[in-house]
Amino acid sequence: MRLAVIPGDGIGREVVLAVLPVLALLNEACDLGVEHDVFGWGADEWLATGTGLPDGALDSLATEYQAIVLGALGDPRIPDMAHGRSILLGLRRGLDLYVNYRPLDLPTGRIDLFRENTQGLYVGVGGTIARRGSVSVAIDECVYTRETVEKFVRFGLRRLADTGRTKVTLVHKSNAVPNTGRLWQEVFEAEAAGFPQLSAGQEYVDSFCYHLVRDPSSYEGVLAPNLFGDIISDIGAALMGGLGLASSASICPETGCGLFEPVHGSAPDIAGKGIANPAAAAMSLAMALDHMGYGKQAVLLRDSVREVAGTELATPDLGGSGTTEGFMAEVTDRLGARLGGEADRAGEPATTA
Repeated sequence: MRLAVIPGDGIGREVVLAVLPVLALLNEACDLGVEHDVFGWGADEWLATGTGLPDGALDSLATEYQAIVLGALGDPRIPDMAHGRSILLGLRRGLDLYVNYRPLDLPTGRIDLFRENTQGLYVGVGGTIARRGSVSVAIDECVYTRETVEKFVRFGLRRLADTGRTKVTLVHKSNAVPNTGRLWQEVFEAEAAGFPQLSAGQEYVDSFCYHLVRDPSSYEGVLAPNLFGDIISDIGAALMGGLGLASSASICPETGCGLFEPVHGSAPDIAGKGIANPAAAAMSLAMALDHMGYGKQAVLLRDSVREVAGTELATPDLGGSGTTEGFMAEVTDRLGARLGGEADRAGEPATTA
């Protein structure tokens, strides 16, 4: 197994590099044999060479690696985020990572949010008309193909059904955006008919966000177009306790390619202070472990992260006084204790799931 690591910019680099000792521990204790390579694609590389993803990067990632862990992208020196679009959107589109999964672990229960990840308003179709150096007309087109909506909806419904969920909600805005909205409704209604074990409902995005904040227990599974899913995921992160706890997976079910990343930004205001919350990065690594077939180790890592997040060693955004390195050192210690306990109960060295 090979893992590609792209630390990114700002605190993205700090938290991603801080979680790598966990992988070393799991390799040693469980003989996983997961090798990793670190790639320095980000703001510094862009400023030095003008390159986001180098030539051949997509082919290499698709054929030589089972998973990718990506840190946040963003740097004040590149205010238009050109490098971020080149790298992140390049990975999503180039590897056809059309399913974005964001688990929302709330006190009322887990919500499985599936966001379409490659089309909609993010396709980059449009342009501007400028007069005297100022933009006077701006156009962004929302584009969806039936093929992508069908395979996305079908995957989300199947995953919810396979994991024992009983309710699914489609989020759209067909009353104001009728063309793509009705496409989503039509596909959802047709595909949901094949999953009678799921109670299927629909909500306008504004109404959904209102009800999500007031009573998230009403939801189990959520399917959303790209922009709406992006917004909903940050609302969900706030309900969880902050962006520092939110992880995500972007996958192509047909190829098995997977990209795993914390959903927070690069936070230049706190970069270099050693106080960035590494929980989301660690949870993203756990999702990568799941993807590679190491579900048992992923569960132990998640349990360790949640435990430390409730202690004084948590970072300031969670109400603690800890540091990035101190948080992950404690996670690593507790994970090691759990792995030792697993081995003791089995009467033999810990092994993979």
